[in-house]
Amino acid sequence: MTAAEARVRLEFLAELGYGLLESGQTSSQTESVLRRCADSLGLDRTVFNAFGRMLLLETALPDGTTVSVSGAARALDLIDCTRSLELSRVAARVSEAVGQAPSHDRLRSARQVVRRLRDTSTPWWAVTLGMTMLAFFISMQVGVTWQAWVTAAAVQLVASATGALTARLSMPRLFAIILQASIAGAFATMLVQIGFVSPVGAAAAIAVNWLLLIPLPQVIGAVTDAIASDFLSALSRVASVGIAALGIFVGGAFTFALGEVLGMEHPRLDALPSLPWYLVLVFSALGAIANGFANGGRLPLVAPAAALGVATGAANQVLLALDLPALWANSLAAAVLGVLVVIVASRTGFPQQVLALVGITGALLPGIPVFFGILQEMGSGSGAAYFGTAAAISLGLGTGVTLGIYLAGLFVGPRDASSALPR
Repeated sequence: MTAAEARVRLEFLAELGYGLLESGQTSSQTESVLRRCADSLGLDRTVFNAFGRMLLLETALPDGTTVSVSGAARALDLIDCTRSLELSRVAARVSEAVGQAPSHDRLRSARQVVRRLRDTSTPWWAVTLGMTMLAFFISMQVGVTWQAWVTAAAVQLVASATGALTARLSMPRLFAIILQASIAGAFATMLVQIGFVSPVGAAAAIAVNWLLLIPLPQVIGAVTDAIASDFLSALSRVASVGIAALGIFVGGAFTFALGEVLGMEHPRLDALPSLPWYLVLVFSALGAIANGFANGGRLPLVAPAAALGVATGAANQVLLALDLPALWANSLAAAVLGVLVVIVASRTGFPQQVLALVGITGALLPGIPVFFGILQEMGSGSGAAYFGTAAAISLGLGTGVTLGIYLAGLFVGPRDASSALPR
């Protein structure tokens, strides 16, 4: 193989790697897919280095010379289910060519397909619809009243529209989240002022909105990268989560100050209305489906998402019935989800990161601690302990999912989702 032939292959692999990172895959998952493709292309002596958004590929030729290609993904904090699936299909088709000598034209054509996929994205209205549905179903799990459910959906609709506007204006992420959190809080306050919803219901709606502003895929990815000793990528993802948390903090301060200026009553609530277990499972399934649509999923994702939402919700309900603290119950249920994710990914072709996300948001989001924390702040108290619990639960979710995936991988084997793709 000449240096020119090796470079064409590396350029294709690099383009594929950028697309996978931009679609929500972790560094280790991306490297796994690229390594199989490289082996099928005759680049079995290739070294892959992914750290943060950066990707470096270097291969050694028989004559002792090396060829390298490097570049960066555009972003790491997005998940696009359909694009990730299509990229995995491209990888599978290339990997099928074991023993063949693909021409430069074929590889360049495959690279153009990957490039076109990288330039595609889920329409903003589809994301907005999915996020609005998700907010509605999550608020149902919190309980309270139907007005709170509608308020949560309306607040999320306003926040999503604001997010679409900030994206069009290329606003820095921190300022975009501050604007989204502030406008969402002001809108919920307005609904309280006109008498549509109680302050308690508004607090539930704001809690749901804040949860959805946190890039949960980054929490899972950060834990996964850290366990794989990819600390640079993990730090990049932690920084993204930190930016979102700072934006929410500023937006929350504005919301609480606005409530004080308007003389809103200080709600007190010691316990939430409990929901029957079967309703919890229904809302878990609906939330998982809605989150799949919000992250670029289509009809083929509906059944896997619903199944994962129900299974994870059922595991969580059983653990809570055993009087386990919410932190442990959610973390252990997330480990169960991790095991199921590997099984479902190997049979459906959807990447593990996608399935983990829809399962978690369907059943395990720490909405109740955030909700009570907001009530404390609105009542001139301190919600720091509740917000700390919510942060610990989020970290436990990422750790639990990663543990479950690792344990399942010991038995299922290192099969990637792409191995189940239709040929």
